[in-house]
Order: sequence, then structure tokens, then C-alpha cells
Amino acid sequence: METMIISSAASSFPDFAGLSPLLSRALSKPLSSHFPNPHRRRIPPLRKPSSNSTLTAAQATSDSETSTPDSGNKPPAAASPTVSPVYVPTPRNRDLRTPHSGYHFDGTTRKFFEGWYFKVSIPEKRQSFCFMYSVENPVFPKPLSPFDMLQHGTRSTGVGAQILGAYDKYICQFSEESYNFWGSRHELILGNTFAAQKDMRPPTKEVPPQEFNRRVMEGFQVTPTWHQGYICDNGRTDYAETVKTARWEYSTRPVYGWGDVGSKQKSTASWPAAFPVFEPHWQICMAGGLSTGICYSLCVPFPILMTRNLKSEEEVQ
Repeated sequence: METMIISSAASSFPDFAGLSPLLSRALSKPLSSHFPNPHRRRIPPLRKPSSNSTLTAAQATSDSETSTPDSGNKPPAAASPTVSPVYVPTPRNRDLRTPHSGYHFDGTTRKFFEGWYFKVSIPEKRQSFCFMYSVENPVFPKPLSPFDMLQHGTRSTGVGAQILGAYDKYICQFSEESYNFWGSRHELILGNTFAAQKDMRPPTKEVPPQEFNRRVMEGFQVTPTWHQGYICDNGRTDYAETVKTARWEYSTRPVYGWGDVGSKQKSTASWPAAFPVFEPHWQICMAGGLSTGICYSLCVPFPILMTRNLKSEEEVQ
């Protein structure tokens, strides 16, 4: 069966100037060394909608020029893969939900940063895609005024979305405004709209994929079982080979949270995580899962096409 192993983690801590542009370096390392070592077990295969499973990633440009296209410049829809991602609204009481999965901002003016990291690995190709999101000091939804700086000091503000893809291709879109960022207080659900479609209001919560595409021109939304977005690089790095745009859409079946399967999930940092003195705080929200979907105009110099027979089962360690 086609297998993509996804890892996700979230961290929140006081503002650290200049951290966002460095996330792709610091977080692109595999998280496997931090994972628990669950006993080997058989993973039931994904539901079989057809005889083959296909993941495609279309050809991308390796051009570092800034690109801010209008809605008409989005890449054409890719051909439907044999196995299409299936959207399911996030269950209210999810078995594998870990503690600290939610958005941690408390509404105060203290310095604040929170980041999320998702890694999707394609073992057959020995390549990975790392999706990274961050929000800085959201109590200030736009850059600080001189008066604000007199009161609170210098602060970084804004929302960032970064992808480090196959063959180390990179893309980053960052805005100093966070008006359109949102996150769930209790679940791994978040999103942001960098640019809305004409005459459309940006979402403020999880929405079905069709509604997201209708309302969002540039942005993303993430849940434990669904991940989609479209971003444009806005020239914020000179240390990596960049691509102009990226569009992705995939579904995930969580397999491991952080703790024994079938038992209450655990805090990665255990009980000290409850105390602010131990910031920065790190939580593994999903240690592993199986995903199906598409990425195109994304971080690869040539098409990737993989087909696997779905009758077999694969062990995940």
C-alpha cells in the first residue's frame, strides 16, 4: 500500500527575534529520535476505492522571484489521483488527541510565539515534505506603532508558512499581520488567510475544502485529518533554493499520538509542561499516521508518480 508517514508537533514560547526564518533549518531534522517506541503492530490498510493508489507532485520552477498572483494565476487543477484525499470534519472527541494540542495564546501582551511542524515522508522515494507554520505576538495584529513600542518594546508580529520539500527546495510566505489567523483552543486545528478571494470573508474556523477554495486565494488550514493550502514565496530567504508557489491537499489517518494506542495520550514534557517557567514547551501531537493526497508546483524539479497495490499491508514501527 502507498504509505506516507506524517509527524506533527507544536511548540509555544516567548517571542524569539528572528526565529521564524530559521524554522526550516531547525525543524527539518527528522523527529524520529523523539518518538516513543511503540510495539510493532499491524496497521490495517487504507480503504480501497480502486485497484491502485497514486500520489502525484507536478513539476515546479526553481525561481526565487517574488510572486503575488491574483486568483487567475493559480496553477490549473491537477489530474485527479486514483486515490483522492477524503475530507472528514474533525471529531469532537478524538481518541488520539494529545494534551496541549490546542492553540496556546492567552490574549495577554506578554511576548508570545507558537509554531507547528508537520513532516510527510515518502519512503519509496526517500524524500520528505516539511510544513511549518508560526504566529508571533498575535495580540498585535499588525506591526507595532511607535506608541506601542514605547509601551511594550520592540516585537515581531505576523504569521508565516514555510515548506521544505523534496531535494531541499523551499518556499516561505510571511505577513506581518495576523488578523486572519485562527486556532482551536482544544485541538490541533489552525489556519490563516494571507489573501482572500474577491468579496469573500476569510474563514475563522475549520471549513470544508470546497468552501476554503472558494473563500481563500492564499492561505492554509490544518486539522489532524486534513491539510490544504496555497502559498506564494515572498522573497524572505537567500540561503535556500526557492520555488514560486505551492499548493497541497491531503487527508491523514492518525495511527500514533503520544502514548499507547487505545490509552490516554500523554504530554511530551510530562507534568512540567503545566508551568510557564519550563517554556519553551514542545508537544508531539501526532507521532505517525497514513496520508493520501496531492502536492503540485511544490519543491520538486520533475514529476513524482508512485503506484502501489492496496491489497498488501505495511508495518509501521
